[in-house]
Amino acid sequence: MHRRTFSAFNPFFRLGLALLAAGLGLASAAFAGEPDSELKLVIMVTRHGVRSPLYTNDELGKFAAQAWPQWSVPKGILTPHGRQQMKLMGTYYRARYSAEGLLTGDPAKDLGRVFFRADSDQRTLETGRDLAAGIVPGTQPDMHARPLDQLDPLFRAVKLPIGHPDRALAVAAVQGQIGQNPAVIQQACAAEFATLHRVLFGDAPVAPGKVDLRDQPWAVEPGTSDHTVSVKGPLRDAMHITDGLILQYAEGMPMADVGWGRLSPADLTQLIRLHSLYFGLTQGTFYPSQVQGSNLASHILKTIGQTVSGRADAGAFGAPNHKLVVVVAHDTNIINLGGLMGLSWWLPGTQPNPLLPGGALVFELRQRRSDHQFVVRTYYLSQTLEQMRNLDPLTLENPPAVAPIFIPGCSEAGPGFDVPLARFEGLLQRVIDPEFVLPSPY
Repeated sequence: MHRRTFSAFNPFFRLGLALLAAGLGLASAAFAGEPDSELKLVIMVTRHGVRSPLYTNDELGKFAAQAWPQWSVPKGILTPHGRQQMKLMGTYYRARYSAEGLLTGDPAKDLGRVFFRADSDQRTLETGRDLAAGIVPGTQPDMHARPLDQLDPLFRAVKLPIGHPDRALAVAAVQGQIGQNPAVIQQACAAEFATLHRVLFGDAPVAPGKVDLRDQPWAVEPGTSDHTVSVKGPLRDAMHITDGLILQYAEGMPMADVGWGRLSPADLTQLIRLHSLYFGLTQGTFYPSQVQGSNLASHILKTIGQTVSGRADAGAFGAPNHKLVVVVAHDTNIINLGGLMGLSWWLPGTQPNPLLPGGALVFELRQRRSDHQFVVRTYYLSQTLEQMRNLDPLTLENPPAVAPIFIPGCSEAGPGFDVPLARFEGLLQRVIDPEFVLPSPY
């Protein structure tokens, strides 16, 4: 087994980063394909589109002076706005990969080149269908998924579980990043918590029956359900509240309803720090990532190997003829892969390692024309919050935001940070724990 208690995805280190992408143009240029390489395979692990919050207004109500705005759908459901958002993303992917020759642009021909694998939630299933409507319009590709709401070990390896997760070790791994003192988070993020408090209560005192989330007790405990570890207290509450604010803004709600009119885009950028930090600790710390991400990472590696060899592999997604593999998942799955592999990314208007609705962690397999060597290129791609909010059409001239990812110990210099395939395989073979892997991705 490959169990380590340190994190290659230390959120506190990355909170100190001061570099933010200057604009979409530079990111897009770094993302663009190079004449020396041919795109052979794309595997994208995408989060679902904009949904309603996972907590009800009643559950969140104790933390705010005023009632939360109403959503048009029940909790956790992909909204009509989110569906349109993902169709726009699908249309962009079609243009992007047709321009690179991976797809033909003819939906009838491309239907056999695209493979969809989705979790069984409504928001993931419908996201997959909406992406398909943009990538292969007018067709009905198979959406490979378990029946609605049936647990799927590819996406929730702990809840079933696969193997025997050591929750005490997961707690130790997180405690080791914060000096066994979770209250240091509140001190380090005092400005963010103060901004959030102002959004929730304005200038009014906290009324009887309401809760100042900063007064909640801190605890790092073994996780329940589909988590190996839980960080309880102000950070977890702030994550859920900030998630709701992100969704309000991305949904296109009137600004008078987004944070009760007390939240500016700059405030939202600041508060994303709390959202990213919570996921970085509980899902991006190495051991929790290894438990929860090894299964998915293993099947990604098998799929790349299948394309290189041209021979079918029962552990791979799809078949050798599939050129674009779309895995419709959750924020937790993306950050698990990030923590497992030591990845970090940053997009305009966010904080380090954002997990935005519809954002995707993408792996490209390329073959260099000069020496025929296979390389892997990795990036995080997402609409900006403004593009989501406005449902801006996405084209090659007006693309989503892209953050090329440098994989520590693997990537070469160059605009795409390419990784020779042998190094990529070696990395995943080192960090994947076979105890948490199933033979089939279905």
